[in-house]
Amino acid sequence: MSAVEKKRFYNRVRRTCLKHDIDIIYDGVPKMLAGVELLKDGTVIIGDYASNAQPLDVNWKRIHEELNDLGITGGIK
Repeated sequence: MSAVEKKRFYNRVRRTCLKHDIDIIYDGVPKMLAGVELLKDGTVIIGDYASNAQPLDVNWKRIHEELNDLGITGGIK
């Protein structure tokens, strides 16, 4: 996935989360993320975690599609 696509889908996920009061929680420090969780009312609705010691390459497109599958849409400019 190109950097432009990653940014596009990150922004879509971020806007959708803002619209529906979903918190994005990052596990780790920048450039060395171990996981990303989307929390709604204290429960994890979507999570993406690294399976090894390498930094996580977050697939924002997959997360965006999973939000759509759950019926959580909107926030797209």
